[in-house]
Amino acid sequence: MLIDRNSLGSRVIGEELRFDLLLPHITPDKSYRLFVDIIHEKDQFTPSVPASSAELSWLGGDLGHWQLVVDMADLPWHGHMGEPGRYFYRYRITHLEHTVVPWFTDPFAQASGPGTLSAFDYPPAESYEWSDGDFRVPPVTDLMIYELMVDEFAENFAGIRSRLDYLAGLGINCIELMPVTNVREPFRWGYMPLSYFAIEERYGGKAALQALIDEAHGRGIAVIHDAVYAHAHGDFCYHRVYRLTGEENPMMGFFVADMFGGGANFARPFTREFFAAVNDYFLQDLHFDGFRYDYVPGYYDGPVGVGYAKLVYDTYWKSLEQPRFRADGKSRVIQIAEHLQMPKRILHETFTSGSKRWGPMLEAQSLVSQPGKVSERMVHQLLLIDFSEPWPARRADADPNATFPVTTLQFLETHDKSRLMYFVSGGFVGDSSGFDLIDRSRHDWYRLQPFAIALMTCEGVPMLWQGQEFGEIYGLPDQGDIRVLAARPLHWDYFYEPGGRQLVRLYRRLGRLRAGHQALRSRSSYYYYRESDPDRGLVAYHRAPDDPAQSWVMVFINFGAYTGSIELKFPLAGRWREQLNQFDQPDLAELIKVADTAAEVSVQVPSHYGKLFVLEV
Repeated sequence: MLIDRNSLGSRVIGEELRFDLLLPHITPDKSYRLFVDIIHEKDQFTPSVPASSAELSWLGGDLGHWQLVVDMADLPWHGHMGEPGRYFYRYRITHLEHTVVPWFTDPFAQASGPGTLSAFDYPPAESYEWSDGDFRVPPVTDLMIYELMVDEFAENFAGIRSRLDYLAGLGINCIELMPVTNVREPFRWGYMPLSYFAIEERYGGKAALQALIDEAHGRGIAVIHDAVYAHAHGDFCYHRVYRLTGEENPMMGFFVADMFGGGANFARPFTREFFAAVNDYFLQDLHFDGFRYDYVPGYYDGPVGVGYAKLVYDTYWKSLEQPRFRADGKSRVIQIAEHLQMPKRILHETFTSGSKRWGPMLEAQSLVSQPGKVSERMVHQLLLIDFSEPWPARRADADPNATFPVTTLQFLETHDKSRLMYFVSGGFVGDSSGFDLIDRSRHDWYRLQPFAIALMTCEGVPMLWQGQEFGEIYGLPDQGDIRVLAARPLHWDYFYEPGGRQLVRLYRRLGRLRAGHQALRSRSSYYYYRESDPDRGLVAYHRAPDDPAQSWVMVFINFGAYTGSIELKFPLAGRWREQLNQFDQPDLAELIKVADTAAEVSVQVPSHYGKLFVLEV
């Protein structure tokens, strides 16, 4: 690799302090000089204590290597300089003795301070001692994902650790963290990264993140990161420096598409090397188990292109170096693409193991906003029914080690859209930005129950958005900065309300059923389209296991306001035990004895609820 991340950034070795930075086209022969300004954390707000400044030397090379090696004692002595603690620093550039870039952050720093400050510790922290050597990443088809934003879910990484038992109780075996790298504002979604290696300090920083992942692995839970590689903040080093100097940019620029400001140009080798180094850092040093790649259209230039396809290809093969990913010569690294325009093709054409789409969520929003009949589209989305272009179940390749299962994410709520409970309670009103919660009623929480049953019994991989399981109610505007700059911390008190507790209880039950019955994780289902009555909200389908010796599951859902009945023929003879009603007392649960598969069975389905029958084996 052209970029060796282990030799870049700031490092403390004994009393020696090293800074290494790559700035292609910023050279002394063009009259550029590079400086670093350093201050102790305790002095940052003291006007009488200036930062200590030192100049870096030019080492040359095509990548523009600048370096400073200095003993702490040799730096200008101000305030607490030289004492143990955290230090903040930024770089600046002069040209012909005039400051042209007054500040920019270190793109290779592994720690950050508030806003636009990079950081290091003196003396350095001890390397983290991992205890997850026995952990193995679950197969992608067995995942149940929980998407969360650290601030809103539990304030910091330690808060998430304290709720790992809660997540495991829902059946979660994969956590998707919205971006955790450094951002400029005290709160914002992380989709405009300022740094790619520096873990947000407000969340606890690198060590706290490693402890979270280590403990999650100890519970059998994988952790993936929301990777933002198509674009970056305007003050990201390789944006800011080249915008202010006017020099040729080695990394940022138009590539395929750009909806969110300046993008990353993967046609340039520096860009490809940079993000390959980021992926390697997250998998190797931080022990992440994969990525959900944001806005893939911004850097997908085809199945053999140099953008997204090459990144996931290289990441797949590189991941095989780590035991937690290896299974029968293949890698279980989780690589999920957000390419809403072509979620099937991205599975066919690249080393992507999962794709993301909005279809089921949009159908669910429409149904709760205007209660009535269930659309055939929604059922087809949930059961991955598409006769014209079937969903792939495996990636095909001449190399057996490159042939692996693929899937699609199924979700009804996500960070990009308003909550279903918000639509149930009336929908978006005026310019409230989704914060008009005072007079909103949560009495109709029960209308969310059939959606929970549908999500947890569908084909593909279910994903819950934080708080969905207890009826969180925030709305979200489709446009404007308020979307990403306003915090919506979870109402954990909803968990203790009758409606919230009932929803959590249902999700926990469904999570256990999905984990315990392979049929609910298979790619085999049948929609009883003749017997269902979607105009009245009644839907029935079965889920068949890959192994015929295991249990089949019959699913009956009623999205309507009245109890309804469905008459159909069960696929196999035997004893079918209902799982959602009286599940605390299974002997009292409804039992259907099927002696003749040619005989029709009538099933009464409660309003806004459902029934699941499992064949006893």
